[in-house]
Amino acid sequence: MDPVTQMILLITGLLILGTLGEVVFSRTGIPDIIWLVSAGILAGPVLDLVSADMLRPILPFFGAFALVTILSSGGLHLKISEVADSAPRALELALSGFFFSMLAMAAFLWSCAELGYIRQHGWMIWLMLGAVLGGSSSVVIIPTMAVGKVEARVADLLSVESSITDALSVVLALVCVELVLSGDVSVGGSILALLRAVGIGLGLGLLGGLLFLPIAYVIHGKTSAFPVLLASLLLIYALIGLAGGNGALGILAASLLIGNSGLVVRRLERYVQIRQTERLQVDENAMAFHGQVIFLVKSFFFFLIGLMFPLNLKLVVLGIAGALVLLVFRVPATWLSLWGADFSRRDKGVVAVAMPRGLAAGVLSAMPLQMGVPGAENFSSGVFAVIVASILLFALGFSLVNRSAREKRVE
Repeated sequence: MDPVTQMILLITGLLILGTLGEVVFSRTGIPDIIWLVSAGILAGPVLDLVSADMLRPILPFFGAFALVTILSSGGLHLKISEVADSAPRALELALSGFFFSMLAMAAFLWSCAELGYIRQHGWMIWLMLGAVLGGSSSVVIIPTMAVGKVEARVADLLSVESSITDALSVVLALVCVELVLSGDVSVGGSILALLRAVGIGLGLGLLGGLLFLPIAYVIHGKTSAFPVLLASLLLIYALIGLAGGNGALGILAASLLIGNSGLVVRRLERYVQIRQTERLQVDENAMAFHGQVIFLVKSFFFFLIGLMFPLNLKLVVLGIAGALVLLVFRVPATWLSLWGADFSRRDKGVVAVAMPRGLAAGVLSAMPLQMGVPGAENFSSGVFAVIVASILLFALGFSLVNRSAREKRVE
């Protein structure tokens, strides 16, 4: 079979699988990402129909595109008041969840090395890999929350949390790499770098969202509305990256401002008169098209993640065990951050299992080798084993939480 025909059949299969997966998800509560990741594992490592090495170089680029489209969808549907309410708990969950996960993963990898299961390294290497795997993935969580009809405040909490942990992962992983290479790093400088990344991301994101509003007024109702929106968000993401900010927080801030343009306009009307204020909002056709693009991006992204799964028994066991460690230490973080909150048992269960790793971990896994960390040749394979296992574990846990909630309603 020639490569073109093979690729067309692959795309056709993914679209059908993605559609059937969403239908099954809506009826059974079993997330569609299970089938998409499994299809990637089957097509790549198992049957060798698609070469992971051929597609691996595009992962950072496609992953960035996936982050912008999926995270902006979450922001466009959020309400500023709801985000403000969830932000304190989201910050608490992000900090407790990240550091619990980072330290637990470092201890787990050290234990594996002590038992002779993996190669020995110094503690700073294990802390570096713990930082790489410390944060949850918005690219995985947001689509699942949307299709799974999770309560808005839970989705808000997890969206903000995953954006914060993206910044923590990048900064602390870089700090650990610098310590490994030079043995010297400034704690104050690291904290300043983190605050700088967050501040630049939020500041440029809000500025970009504000500058987009006049553009939204002009393109409202036109067929070009969505392409212009997407191009603007990609530009904002790129400029934030060039300025050294956190792109995830920036896109969340920009899309949140655009999605709440009505509130922004009421504030601006004190200074300038605006007619036909409804034209500042993203129209329904653009939002519908955005949803279709997210479906395509989600289908290919999770298939691509499955392709990266290493078909090596030792790494498979390591990935499953690592994902279980992340889940176990997610529970106390959830308990601490939701203490005293009036969340239902189902909502707490959803937060507890929302520990999948994804884009940030995958991109950061290649950083140690690129920066010359000794012995980093196999880090990426091990990280992807944990990523895939954590996604499948999240999907299974989410399904069980939903099923338990439905059974209680029937009773």
